[in-house]
Amino acid sequence: MDMSSPTAIRPQDTMLDGLVRSLGKSDFTHVKARLEGLTPPDPIYGSRPDVTAWKDREYIFDLETDVSVKGAHCGIKWRDFGRYARDFDARFFVVVPEASALIARIRLALLDIEAEVLTI
Repeated sequence: MDMSSPTAIRPQDTMLDGLVRSLGKSDFTHVKARLEGLTPPDPIYGSRPDVTAWKDREYIFDLETDVSVKGAHCGIKWRDFGRYARDFDARFFVVVPEASALIARIRLALLDIEAEVLTI
């Protein structure tokens, strides 16, 4: 399949769909996602997360692939999401493939951002 075609399924879309389904099975409410058919999350300090949901507090999820987790844009988004989580008692999660978990943890530590890393 040509990954540049409009109907191609991107790896992050598959990850996003899996995360949204998992949240639905775990009693999360008010799930917003950057997925067709759902309301996208509101921007947070100028950056838009991939998913937000509620379960006793707000949860913020940023999905990254093995390639994108190494990009400079992550630092900007993660700072915004981490600051929001701290300011509003929310929880921030970086969601990556298993092979990128260590990279994500190291980057978060180097940037001094408090977040949990989930693998999918």
